[in-house]
Amino acid sequence: MEDVSAAAPQRLSLPEEFVLLSHLPDGRVHGKARAVIGAAAAELGELALRGRLAVRAKKTKVFGFEGYQMHGVDIELLDTTLTGLAWADALLAELGEQCAASGGSRVRLNRWFRRHHGAFALHRDALAARGLLRPGGRAGLFTSRLRHHPDPGLREALVADVGAARSGQAPLDAHMLFLVDLTETVRLREAMGIRHNTRWLLDRARGIGTAAAVPEEMRDTSAALAARVPSNDNDRQYGRPRL
Repeated sequence: MEDVSAAAPQRLSLPEEFVLLSHLPDGRVHGKARAVIGAAAAELGELALRGRLAVRAKKTKVFGFEGYQMHGVDIELLDTTLTGLAWADALLAELGEQCAASGGSRVRLNRWFRRHHGAFALHRDALAARGLLRPGGRAGLFTSRLRHHPDPGLREALVADVGAARSGQAPLDAHMLFLVDLTETVRLREAMGIRHNTRWLLDRARGIGTAAAVPEEMRDTSAALAARVPSNDNDRQYGRPRL
């Protein structure tokens, strides 16, 4: 199988990276319901990285650890300037319409997740069109859906980047923090073969160590998004999301 990772012209967007990592080397998807909501969260994360929105949750500190109240968490629209990404600009337009309808600049995060179950399929198909996911084999015995095999070189490079960030061996930027938080909350870390690192998680929760290099608003948005993504496929808070 030819490795085409070098053909990727630039860094993938956050949802593209999340979707690619969610595909295991054998083509199966890790945590299907979690992956659907995680991809929607990654889309919001990409818009946050581009300065278009922030996720607002009431923040508290206990013994130096940052915590967030998960009731009444809002997406705040900050900027409607187009990004040049079709999917991102469509989401911005939708957010703008919802804010205008409510007479404010905020949309409830839970409500957004309940309505957006198509992100995973959208980015899976886009990656497949670029040759970074390759269809092959059925996803199950009684289904016609195909497995999608991730480009091995690109997936291994992403796994290495996440592992280096979690170990503190590499500088941490906002993009990587979002990816690390999302893969942790959907329990993808274990499937990537990355060891648990209690020290890093404690430093992350306190906003110190490598996480200190990331602006506080970005840390808060990433934490709030990750906290609302189910950690198991039995969680039905957003209905029954399917791939």
